[in-house]
Amino acid sequence: MEGRPPRSRGFINGEWTTLPRLTVIMPAYRAGATVESAMRSTLRAMPRDAELVVSVDGPDGETERAARRVTDRRVVVRTDAVNRGTVACMRRALESTDSELVARMDSDDISLPWRFRVGFRAVRHADIVCGTGIRFGRGMLPRPGYPGSLTTREIGLLLPFVNPLFHSSMLATREALVAADAYARPNTAEDYVLWLDALRAGARIVKLATPVVAYRLSESQLSSSDTYLERIVSDPEIRRAWTAWAHASGRPWLEANGGVPGSIRGTGGQLETIVAGVRPGTRHYARRQLARAATLIPASAC
Repeated sequence: MEGRPPRSRGFINGEWTTLPRLTVIMPAYRAGATVESAMRSTLRAMPRDAELVVSVDGPDGETERAARRVTDRRVVVRTDAVNRGTVACMRRALESTDSELVARMDSDDISLPWRFRVGFRAVRHADIVCGTGIRFGRGMLPRPGYPGSLTTREIGLLLPFVNPLFHSSMLATREALVAADAYARPNTAEDYVLWLDALRAGARIVKLATPVVAYRLSESQLSSSDTYLERIVSDPEIRRAWTAWAHASGRPWLEANGGVPGSIRGTGGQLETIVAGVRPGTRHYARRQLARAATLIPASAC
């Protein structure tokens, strides 16, 4: 099978054992109606030498029962007696596994069959790979997110304004996640914090044009809440990662102008440097995102 990862060896509990090269982590909470389809689609896309760790953030008997209906030797279902949140689930699963590559999957999304074949090829030249997501649900016709590819440089330029990456499409080296101290502290947007911290740690992050997941929209999603932007702005962990990347990337004006995550202030010249830094084919997308997230301010007379 093309893209199938070779098996690796590790030293666990005092003896050498064979380890999967890939671990797919799926946090699950109140997902009894969707977790089974998310698991089955992911298993169809996964190579044989991989594991799917479903972390049920309990108490949630319905989700656990649905997850345990999927009988496959590659599945590990773990339950927690108390609700710790998605970030804690991801961290615990990350620390309790030992594979070279780690992927994220949401318990209400669908993995497309070619997801990992495409990802394995791309991760040879990057540390974190995300693909295009096809949004569906809430009565809308399926449609892709931004259908183009993005380079590491373009992602670094755009992230202060927009999050163009689907977390459930992520395939990463464990080394890059460890270097970024991934999922270390609870926050409102764990993927956004991860991208910013990983870039600051020197990770190569790319977005592929190929759709690899179908991303389900629902009213229960945090990002659908009327208070989501307010929570983003007030979240100290997001603010820390955003400010650190603004300075590390040589753009302290993002903060100095009074900007905050999700609401940027910049002069025409400052914003144009962002657009000029991306490839010609990405500039229309960049201008559209800046128009949504940035407020134009006059240049200083000094």
